[in-house]
Amino acid sequence: MLLADLATRAYNHYDPIPTVRRLVNVDVEANLATWWNSTLLLAVAGMALTAALLSGRGARPGRLSWLGLAAATALLSIDETVSWHERLGEVGRSWKEWAGGSLPTHAWVLPGAVLAVAGTVCAVLWARRLPRDLRYGLLGALAVYLGGALVTEAFNGWALDGGHSTVLMLGTLVEEGLEMSGCLVALAALSRYVVLEHTPATGRAVIRLRDG
Repeated sequence: MLLADLATRAYNHYDPIPTVRRLVNVDVEANLATWWNSTLLLAVAGMALTAALLSGRGARPGRLSWLGLAAATALLSIDETVSWHERLGEVGRSWKEWAGGSLPTHAWVLPGAVLAVAGTVCAVLWARRLPRDLRYGLLGALAVYLGGALVTEAFNGWALDGGHSTVLMLGTLVEEGLEMSGCLVALAALSRYVVLEHTPATGRAVIRLRDG
């Protein structure tokens, strides 16, 4: 997806292709790139939901914990499509007016950071009961995702306000790349816990949770 963005961006300088350019432009909404990011998040939610359905009584983490992860990633998937986070800009602007200062980036970054910190604390507390490799995998995925969705996006807001178009273009690619990578790391970690295996006795494929 990132290569498609770069290729169409370069070609567009020589021969305008606005329709194709918009289709794969990672910096706009309601296109193929948005669908891909949303699908990755929805896949993580699907894996978490599968883990919830396979969790028995007394399992740690329990079914509600997996459902919480599924709900959180499903909401992020919806946000990719409808851009709820940008509506936090109104909150950010009101905070800025109350403090009497300025924030040289997107207005939603500050309230978004508060939500991210709260979510990270909850994630760390939740992940303590996970097997070590799964815990590190999911927390690593969260760190990579937030590195793109919050940290790099805040930097991009500064570049936008300052008119640094080249920096903004490169920052946008880094941002989207980190978000996609975070989802892929999460899927890789979950695929080691939610196991699909073939049963020789019955000849059927069985989905189960890994022991330990």
